[in-house]
Amino acid sequence: MAVGMLHDYDYEKYPDEHLQHTEKPLLDAGLPEADVRAILSHGYGICTDVEPVTNMEKSLFTVDELTGIIQACARMRPLGIRDLEIKSFMKKFKDKKFAAKCDRELILKGCEMLGMDVKEVAEIAIEGMRPHAEELGIAGNG
Repeated sequence: MAVGMLHDYDYEKYPDEHLQHTEKPLLDAGLPEADVRAILSHGYGICTDVEPVTNMEKSLFTVDELTGIIQACARMRPLGIRDLEIKSFMKKFKDKKFAAKCDRELILKGCEMLGMDVKEVAEIAIEGMRPHAEELGIAGNG
């Protein structure tokens, strides 16, 4: 859980130097090295050279962008993520203009690392996000 919450630790303060100001402060705060490595690996090929190798690292790498598309889908629906079905998500995922800033190639690369289809990973992510719909602002209005 800490990894997911801390993965963008330095982004707000250093958006152009993302993950360059993360390792030392998190290690100094007592975060395990494996968790810090996972956090660094989510920027693989973008802003770090830390390749995701564990399932946690591969998952974080993949879902960082994927959850952006899921959130965008949920925000368009009256019931938010509560009734978001994978069919609706996949339709939006295939539309490159929808949530255009979310890197679909990166998501597909991560899915390949995991040995899973994007549909499988998205289903898991949607189910994982549903209980947190209110705090994520994707509970809808209904």
